[in-house]
Amino acid sequence: MSMALRSTHSVGHDSLATTFSHLLDTLAEWHQRAVSRRELAQLDDRMLHDIGVTSADVEREIGKPFWRS
Repeated sequence: MSMALRSTHSVGHDSLATTFSHLLDTLAEWHQRAVSRRELAQLDDRMLHDIGVTSADVEREIGKPFWRS
């Protein structure tokens, strides 16, 4: 295998690995948002008051799809 071909193969592999890593990071972030929103939805009014969040804030947040921050 020539050096040029080997070098190109390595660059392609690195690019694929980086893309895959970014994909995994994005999926983890989406999952964490979904979990956080489910947990937020379980808080009662007293707990919401303690953290300075209104019921309207909660409704707005839990109404968002997981991919939207």
